[in-house]
Amino acid sequence: MEEQVGRLLDDLDFPALYRGYTWRDDTWEKGFLEILDLEREVTAAARSLALGLDHVQKIARRDDLSAPARIAVTLYIGSAPAYWLMLEPEETIQTVERQIRGLGPVCASKLLRFAVPQVFGTLDARLIRVFGRGDSGSQRYPLLDLAVEPSGDRWAIPAGQPGWPGEYGAWAGALQAVASGLNRDEVSCPHPAGFAAAGLRSEGIWAAADVEMALSCYAAGVLRGEERKDSVTGVV
Repeated sequence: MEEQVGRLLDDLDFPALYRGYTWRDDTWEKGFLEILDLEREVTAAARSLALGLDHVQKIARRDDLSAPARIAVTLYIGSAPAYWLMLEPEETIQTVERQIRGLGPVCASKLLRFAVPQVFGTLDARLIRVFGRGDSGSQRYPLLDLAVEPSGDRWAIPAGQPGWPGEYGAWAGALQAVASGLNRDEVSCPHPAGFAAAGLRSEGIWAAADVEMALSCYAAGVLRGEERKDSVTGVV
């Protein structure tokens, strides 16, 4: 893990990747306003122990979901992330998964990403294709012992992998290690001004979710390159 984190820090332009990230129709040029609004709402709910179904619905953009009105999980002590989140992130995501059954690890990771962006980031099939196993043509940095597999015209994360949820802890640790390295080296994160104004970030300081956004942008670029290569060679 330490070697791969060092390679990432040496190889990638994290500020440029962060600025290139898109989520739905949200972009850096727009101020990441959708992300900002969702982070503000979900972190406030998490601090007041009011995280629940309505937040899951907003993150998943689905109304036909089954989850408790209130999810029983403690993520903050006062206004600070609970100290045990960095020590045992796999325990936290298991607690969330048990209460949003049927939605899978990606939805649970997204909920935690918006609830505690200082500590967590999303983990989805696109990221596993590049940083895990299952898509040898796209893997670039073997950070994770998790696999994806083709499912129709998409990629899926097979259920019941022995590496889950432990590798979610490895992912959270990698995001935090990269953030620490960038902050140590005084590489400023180009947050839109609204994040610091809302108290969600310290100006220029990387959080785990910021690193995940940059790595997601990198992964998207890798996968676009693979798709272009396949279209040229006729591979489908």
